[in-house]
Amino acid sequence: MIATMAALILGLLVSSSKGTYDRVNDLVNDAAANIISLDMALRNYGPEADSLRHSLSKRVITIRNDIWPQDSNVQEKGSEAFKKETSIFELIKMITDLNGQDPASLQMKSSALQVAADLNKDRWKIVVESTARLPLPLLVIPVFWITFLTFVYGLFAPRNGTVAMVLFFCSVSIAGAIYLICEMSMPLDGSIKVPINAIQTAIDVINRL
Repeated sequence: MIATMAALILGLLVSSSKGTYDRVNDLVNDAAANIISLDMALRNYGPEADSLRHSLSKRVITIRNDIWPQDSNVQEKGSEAFKKETSIFELIKMITDLNGQDPASLQMKSSALQVAADLNKDRWKIVVESTARLPLPLLVIPVFWITFLTFVYGLFAPRNGTVAMVLFFCSVSIAGAIYLICEMSMPLDGSIKVPINAIQTAIDVINRL
């Protein structure tokens, strides 16, 4: 019964951590798509918005360097990225101050403001999701159960190399599951991070246009 409960709890925790990881990954992908959409709206607005496009590019590069310094050749801590103020409100104010008069410019301005608002919402969703942590008892109690079971198995099992090797690999497997739980519950930290591909694609697109 204890073994079944421990396996069930570990499975649910892995699933919950994977869900957090996937949600943050989806939000990063949405943010990258909104970055490209915002750049396109500013580009279609005209030369007056070129300075805003340049500011947007610099901010996205800063975000990339903060989260993925090892992939960007930047020696900075990677866990503070979306926690920092990325001046999205300043960008929205700069868009608001654009002086477009013709209907096409006003349409692009309205579109840019909407996308910028969506980008700001994505940013804060990423902050909330990525800073959530698993309650400590949910990890401590299953570890206690599994330690107790391993002790009992070792106490009554015959003393030989095969039993020791089996118990060792069982312990390594369980430790691997706990490692996955801890790492995937922090999608912007540690060794299992959300991939850089979406943000890098957004940077490549807005710098190429």
